[in-house]
Amino acid sequence: MKIVVMGSGAIGSLYGGLLNLVNPGSVTLVARSPHVDAIRANGLIIKGVMGNHTVPIHAVENASEIDSADVILITTKTYDTENAAQKIRHLMETGAYVVIIQNGIGTETVVSEILNSDKVLRATTCMGALITAPGEVTITGNGITEVGSHYPENQSLVEEITDLMAAAGLNVRASDNIEGVVWTKTIVNCGINPVGALTGMTNGQVYGNEILRQLVIRLVDETARVADALGITLTTDNPVRYTLGTAKATSANINSMLQDLLAHKQTEVDFITGAVIKFARELGIETPISESVYALIKAIESRYLDKPLKKDEMIVSVDELFKAIIPETSS
Repeated sequence: MKIVVMGSGAIGSLYGGLLNLVNPGSVTLVARSPHVDAIRANGLIIKGVMGNHTVPIHAVENASEIDSADVILITTKTYDTENAAQKIRHLMETGAYVVIIQNGIGTETVVSEILNSDKVLRATTCMGALITAPGEVTITGNGITEVGSHYPENQSLVEEITDLMAAAGLNVRASDNIEGVVWTKTIVNCGINPVGALTGMTNGQVYGNEILRQLVIRLVDETARVADALGITLTTDNPVRYTLGTAKATSANINSMLQDLLAHKQTEVDFITGAVIKFARELGIETPISESVYALIKAIESRYLDKPLKKDEMIVSVDELFKAIIPETSS
Protein backbone atom coordinates (compact mmCIF):
# COMPACT_ATOMS: atom_id res chain seq x y z
CA MET A 1 0.00 0.00 0.00
CA LYS A 2 1.39 3.38 -1.05
CA ILE A 3 0.99 6.12 1.57
CA VAL A 4 1.67 9.81 0.94
CA VAL A 5 1.93 12.32 3.80
CA MET A 6 1.14 15.88 2.73
CA GLY A 7 2.68 18.40 5.11
CA SER A 8 5.29 16.34 6.91
CA GLY A 9 6.08 18.57 9.84
CA ALA A 10 6.16 17.10 13.33
CA ILE A 11 2.84 15.21 13.25
CA GLY A 12 3.11 14.16 9.61
CA SER A 13 6.67 12.90 10.08
CA LEU A 14 5.61 11.02 13.20
CA TYR A 15 2.78 9.15 11.44
CA GLY A 16 4.71 8.61 8.23
CA GLY A 17 7.81 7.39 10.01
CA LEU A 18 5.98 4.91 12.24
CA LEU A 19 3.91 3.57 9.32
CA ASN A 20 7.07 3.10 7.25
CA LEU A 21 8.74 1.22 10.10
CA VAL A 22 6.24 -1.63 9.81
CA ASN A 23 5.88 -1.39 6.01
CA PRO A 24 9.32 -0.32 4.71
CA GLY A 25 9.22 1.61 1.47
CA SER A 26 5.47 2.24 1.65
CA VAL A 27 5.53 5.91 2.68
CA THR A 28 6.51 9.12 0.91
CA LEU A 29 6.79 12.31 2.94
CA VAL A 30 6.03 15.64 1.26
CA ALA A 31 7.84 18.35 3.20
CA ARG A 32 10.00 21.42 2.89
CA SER A 33 13.75 21.76 2.73
CA PRO A 34 15.93 21.47 4.86
CA HIS A 35 13.76 18.73 6.45
CA VAL A 36 13.68 16.80 3.15
CA ASP A 37 17.43 17.21 2.61
CA ALA A 38 18.22 15.84 6.07
CA ILE A 39 15.87 12.86 5.63
CA ARG A 40 17.42 12.01 2.28
CA ALA A 41 20.91 12.17 3.78
CA ASN A 42 20.37 10.42 7.11
CA GLY A 43 16.86 8.98 7.21
CA LEU A 44 14.10 10.24 9.48
CA ILE A 45 15.25 10.22 13.10
CA ILE A 46 12.46 9.53 15.62
CA LYS A 47 13.10 10.06 19.31
CA GLY A 48 11.05 10.23 22.48
CA VAL A 49 8.40 8.28 24.30
CA MET A 50 7.97 5.65 21.54
CA GLY A 51 11.66 4.80 21.36
CA ASN A 52 14.53 5.87 19.16
CA HIS A 53 14.53 4.93 15.47
CA THR A 54 16.28 5.90 12.28
CA VAL A 55 13.86 5.32 9.41
CA PRO A 56 15.01 5.21 5.77
CA ILE A 57 12.07 6.85 4.01
CA HIS A 58 11.33 8.53 0.70
CA ALA A 59 10.91 12.33 0.95
CA VAL A 60 10.08 14.92 -1.71
CA GLU A 61 9.31 18.62 -1.78
CA ASN A 62 6.45 18.48 -4.28
CA ALA A 63 3.50 16.13 -4.58
CA SER A 64 3.84 16.44 -8.36
CA GLU A 65 6.85 14.10 -8.07
CA ILE A 66 4.51 11.27 -6.98
CA ASP A 67 2.53 9.37 -9.62
CA SER A 68 0.15 7.24 -7.51
CA ALA A 69 -1.08 6.59 -3.98
CA ASP A 70 -3.54 4.43 -2.07
CA VAL A 71 -3.77 6.62 1.05
CA ILE A 72 -2.99 10.32 1.45
CA LEU A 73 -2.61 11.76 4.93
CA ILE A 74 -3.15 15.53 5.06
CA THR A 75 -1.27 16.77 8.11
CA THR A 76 -0.66 20.36 7.03
CA LYS A 77 -1.62 23.32 9.15
CA THR A 78 -5.33 23.98 8.76
CA TYR A 79 -4.83 27.17 6.76
CA ASP A 80 -2.90 25.15 4.12
CA THR A 81 -5.69 22.59 3.64
CA GLU A 82 -7.04 24.01 0.38
CA ASN A 83 -3.58 24.27 -1.13
CA ALA A 84 -2.75 20.68 -0.11
CA ALA A 85 -5.99 19.37 -1.59
CA GLN A 86 -5.31 21.09 -4.91
CA LYS A 87 -1.87 19.47 -5.09
CA ILE A 88 -3.17 15.91 -4.70
CA ARG A 89 -5.88 16.03 -7.38
CA HIS A 90 -3.83 13.82 -9.71
CA LEU A 91 -3.39 11.20 -6.98
CA MET A 92 -7.14 10.93 -6.42
CA GLU A 93 -7.42 9.83 -10.04
CA THR A 94 -5.36 6.75 -9.11
CA GLY A 95 -7.98 5.63 -6.58
CA ALA A 96 -6.52 7.14 -3.42
CA TYR A 97 -8.51 8.11 -0.37
CA VAL A 98 -7.68 10.92 2.02
CA VAL A 99 -7.27 10.97 5.80
CA ILE A 100 -7.22 14.46 7.33
CA ILE A 101 -5.30 14.65 10.63
CA GLN A 102 -5.63 18.26 11.75
CA ASN A 103 -6.95 20.58 14.39
CA GLY A 104 -10.00 22.71 13.72
CA ILE A 105 -13.51 22.32 12.38
CA GLY A 106 -14.85 21.52 8.91
CA THR A 107 -11.70 20.77 6.92
CA GLU A 108 -13.09 17.45 5.65
CA THR A 109 -15.91 19.36 3.95
CA VAL A 110 -13.40 21.70 2.29
CA VAL A 111 -11.34 18.77 0.96
CA SER A 112 -14.40 16.85 -0.25
CA GLU A 113 -15.60 19.87 -2.23
CA ILE A 114 -12.22 20.63 -3.78
CA LEU A 115 -11.61 17.02 -4.81
CA ASN A 116 -15.26 16.31 -5.64
CA SER A 117 -14.90 13.08 -3.69
CA ASP A 118 -16.47 11.47 -0.65
CA LYS A 119 -13.42 9.22 -0.10
CA VAL A 120 -12.39 11.50 2.75
CA LEU A 121 -11.80 10.41 6.34
CA ARG A 122 -11.22 12.64 9.35
CA ALA A 123 -8.91 11.91 12.28
CA THR A 124 -7.94 13.69 15.47
CA THR A 125 -4.78 13.11 17.42
CA CYS A 126 -3.60 13.65 20.96
CA MET A 127 -0.04 12.75 19.97
CA GLY A 128 2.59 15.29 20.91
CA ALA A 129 5.59 15.89 18.65
CA LEU A 130 8.26 18.47 17.86
CA ILE A 131 10.70 18.93 14.99
CA THR A 132 13.87 19.17 17.09
CA ALA A 133 16.21 19.43 14.09
CA PRO A 134 15.89 19.03 10.32
CA GLY A 135 15.15 15.36 9.74
CA GLU A 136 14.44 14.72 13.42
CA VAL A 137 11.09 14.45 15.22
CA THR A 138 10.75 13.98 18.97
CA ILE A 139 7.55 12.37 20.26
CA THR A 140 6.48 13.93 23.56
CA GLY A 141 3.12 12.23 24.05
CA ASN A 142 1.55 8.97 22.85
CA GLY A 143 -2.11 9.99 22.94
CA ILE A 144 -5.16 8.55 21.22
CA THR A 145 -5.82 8.85 17.48
CA GLU A 146 -9.48 8.57 16.45
CA VAL A 147 -10.58 7.97 12.86
CA GLY A 148 -14.02 8.25 11.26
CA SER A 149 -15.94 9.62 8.31
CA HIS A 150 -19.07 11.67 7.68
CA TYR A 151 -19.87 9.21 4.88
CA PRO A 152 -21.16 5.80 6.11
CA GLU A 153 -19.96 4.10 2.93
CA ASN A 154 -16.38 4.75 4.06
CA GLN A 155 -16.56 2.45 7.10
CA SER A 156 -14.33 -0.18 5.49
CA LEU A 157 -11.74 2.51 4.77
CA VAL A 158 -11.94 3.69 8.38
CA GLU A 159 -11.25 0.16 9.60
CA GLU A 160 -8.40 -0.24 7.09
CA ILE A 161 -6.54 2.90 8.20
CA THR A 162 -7.21 2.09 11.86
CA ASP A 163 -5.64 -1.36 11.42
CA LEU A 164 -2.64 0.18 9.64
CA MET A 165 -2.03 2.66 12.45
CA ALA A 166 -2.49 0.02 15.14
CA ALA A 167 0.11 -2.18 13.46
CA ALA A 168 2.51 0.78 13.63
CA GLY A 169 2.12 0.93 17.41
CA LEU A 170 -0.23 3.90 17.52
CA ASN A 171 -3.00 4.09 20.09
CA VAL A 172 -5.91 4.29 17.64
CA ARG A 173 -9.60 3.55 17.42
CA ALA A 174 -12.42 3.93 14.93
CA SER A 175 -15.29 6.29 15.72
CA ASP A 176 -18.87 6.39 14.44
CA ASN A 177 -19.25 9.92 15.86
CA ILE A 178 -16.32 11.72 14.29
CA GLU A 179 -18.10 15.10 14.46
CA GLY A 180 -18.38 14.69 18.23
CA VAL A 181 -14.73 13.63 18.39
CA VAL A 182 -13.61 16.70 16.40
CA TRP A 183 -15.67 19.07 18.54
CA THR A 184 -14.45 17.48 21.77
CA LYS A 185 -10.85 17.93 20.60
CA THR A 186 -11.68 21.50 19.55
CA ILE A 187 -13.02 22.25 23.04
CA VAL A 188 -9.72 21.02 24.50
CA ASN A 189 -7.75 23.12 22.00
CA CYS A 190 -9.87 26.21 22.68
CA GLY A 191 -9.25 25.80 26.39
CA ILE A 192 -5.56 24.98 26.52
CA ASN A 193 -3.85 26.25 23.36
CA PRO A 194 -4.44 30.03 23.54
CA VAL A 195 -3.60 30.11 27.25
CA GLY A 196 -0.37 28.19 26.75
CA ALA A 197 0.48 30.30 23.70
CA LEU A 198 -0.10 33.61 25.46
CA THR A 199 1.84 32.63 28.59
CA GLY A 200 4.62 30.57 27.03
CA MET A 201 3.75 27.67 29.32
CA THR A 202 3.54 23.92 28.80
CA ASN A 203 0.20 22.18 29.30
CA GLY A 204 1.29 21.06 32.75
CA GLN A 205 2.30 24.56 33.80
CA VAL A 206 -1.07 25.90 32.69
CA TYR A 207 -2.81 23.14 34.64
CA GLY A 208 -0.73 23.84 37.73
CA ASN A 209 -1.55 27.55 37.85
CA GLU A 210 -4.88 28.18 39.61
CA ILE A 211 -5.58 31.49 37.84
CA LEU A 212 -4.86 30.06 34.38
CA ARG A 213 -6.84 26.92 35.18
CA GLN A 214 -9.89 29.10 35.85
CA LEU A 215 -9.33 30.86 32.54
CA VAL A 216 -9.22 27.49 30.76
CA ILE A 217 -12.49 26.51 32.46
CA ARG A 218 -14.23 29.65 31.24
CA LEU A 219 -12.99 29.09 27.68
CA VAL A 220 -14.21 25.50 27.77
CA ASP A 221 -17.61 26.56 29.09
CA GLU A 222 -18.08 29.02 26.22
CA THR A 223 -17.08 26.50 23.55
CA ALA A 224 -19.20 23.74 25.04
CA ARG A 225 -22.27 26.02 24.98
CA VAL A 226 -21.75 26.54 21.25
CA ALA A 227 -21.37 22.80 20.61
CA ASP A 228 -24.53 22.11 22.60
CA ALA A 229 -26.49 24.73 20.64
CA LEU A 230 -25.37 23.06 17.39
CA GLY A 231 -26.64 19.70 18.62
CA ILE A 232 -23.19 18.11 18.73
CA THR A 233 -22.91 14.91 20.77
CA LEU A 234 -19.57 15.22 22.52
CA THR A 235 -17.53 12.21 23.54
CA THR A 236 -17.39 13.36 27.16
CA ASP A 237 -20.11 14.22 29.66
CA ASN A 238 -17.84 16.72 31.40
CA PRO A 239 -15.82 18.91 28.99
CA VAL A 240 -14.12 20.83 31.80
CA ARG A 241 -12.88 17.73 33.57
CA TYR A 242 -11.84 16.19 30.24
CA THR A 243 -9.85 19.27 29.21
CA LEU A 244 -8.09 19.62 32.55
CA GLY A 245 -7.35 15.90 32.53
CA THR A 246 -5.83 16.24 29.07
CA ALA A 247 -3.66 19.14 30.21
CA LYS A 248 -2.42 17.12 33.17
CA ALA A 249 -1.85 13.96 31.11
CA THR A 250 0.13 15.90 28.47
CA SER A 251 1.99 18.06 30.98
CA ALA A 252 5.26 18.12 28.99
CA ASN A 253 3.58 19.23 25.75
CA ILE A 254 4.34 22.60 24.23
CA ASN A 255 1.06 23.06 22.38
CA SER A 256 1.09 23.67 18.63
CA MET A 257 -0.17 27.25 18.92
CA LEU A 258 2.72 28.14 21.23
CA GLN A 259 5.16 26.35 18.89
CA ASP A 260 3.90 28.52 16.02
CA LEU A 261 4.25 31.76 17.97
CA LEU A 262 7.77 30.83 19.06
CA ALA A 263 8.68 30.07 15.45
CA HIS A 264 7.01 33.29 14.23
CA LYS A 265 4.58 31.31 12.11
CA GLN A 266 0.88 31.75 11.47
CA THR A 267 -1.20 29.92 14.07
CA GLU A 268 -4.39 27.90 13.53
CA VAL A 269 -6.40 30.13 15.86
CA ASP A 270 -8.78 31.14 13.04
CA PHE A 271 -9.87 27.52 12.62
CA ILE A 272 -10.12 26.75 16.33
CA THR A 273 -11.19 29.66 18.53
CA GLY A 274 -12.08 31.80 15.51
CA ALA A 275 -14.38 29.13 14.08
CA VAL A 276 -16.18 28.76 17.41
CA ILE A 277 -16.66 32.53 17.64
CA LYS A 278 -18.25 32.59 14.16
CA PHE A 279 -20.72 29.86 15.13
CA ALA A 280 -21.45 31.68 18.38
CA ARG A 281 -22.28 34.91 16.57
CA GLU A 282 -24.65 33.08 14.22
CA LEU A 283 -26.35 31.51 17.24
CA GLY A 284 -26.45 34.68 19.32
CA ILE A 285 -24.19 33.24 22.03
CA GLU A 286 -21.79 35.55 23.85
CA THR A 287 -18.17 34.37 24.02
CA PRO A 288 -16.23 37.27 25.59
CA ILE A 289 -13.30 35.20 26.89
CA SER A 290 -12.83 33.40 23.57
CA GLU A 291 -13.00 36.72 21.71
CA SER A 292 -10.41 38.20 24.05
CA VAL A 293 -7.79 35.47 23.67
CA TYR A 294 -8.45 35.35 19.92
CA ALA A 295 -7.76 39.08 19.60
CA LEU A 296 -4.54 38.75 21.62
CA ILE A 297 -3.22 35.85 19.53
CA LYS A 298 -4.01 37.73 16.32
CA ALA A 299 -2.26 40.82 17.67
CA ILE A 300 0.91 38.85 18.40
CA GLU A 301 0.79 37.26 14.94
CA SER A 302 0.41 40.64 13.28
CA ARG A 303 3.69 41.85 14.80
CA TYR A 304 5.85 39.32 12.94
CA LEU A 305 3.66 38.42 9.95
CA ASP A 306 3.48 42.09 8.93
CA LYS A 307 -0.29 41.79 8.65
CA PRO A 308 -2.00 44.62 10.52
CA LEU A 309 -5.12 43.56 12.38
CA LYS A 310 -8.26 43.95 10.32
CA LYS A 311 -11.10 45.92 11.84
CA ASP A 312 -13.27 42.81 12.26
CA GLU A 313 -10.43 41.03 14.08
CA MET A 314 -10.29 43.73 16.76
CA ILE A 315 -13.27 42.17 18.45
CA VAL A 316 -13.15 43.82 21.86
CA SER A 317 -11.99 47.12 23.29
CA VAL A 318 -9.48 47.24 26.14
CA ASP A 319 -12.30 48.04 28.59
CA GLU A 320 -14.33 45.08 27.33
CA LEU A 321 -11.24 42.87 27.55
CA PHE A 322 -10.69 43.65 31.22
CA LYS A 323 -14.39 43.25 32.02
CA ALA A 324 -14.34 39.84 30.38
CA ILE A 325 -11.21 38.53 32.07
CA ILE A 326 -11.60 40.10 35.52
CA PRO A 327 -15.01 39.25 37.07
CA GLU A 328 -16.88 42.11 38.72
CA THR A 329 -16.90 42.05 42.50
CA SER A 330 -19.25 43.81 44.88
CA SER A 331 -17.70 46.60 46.94
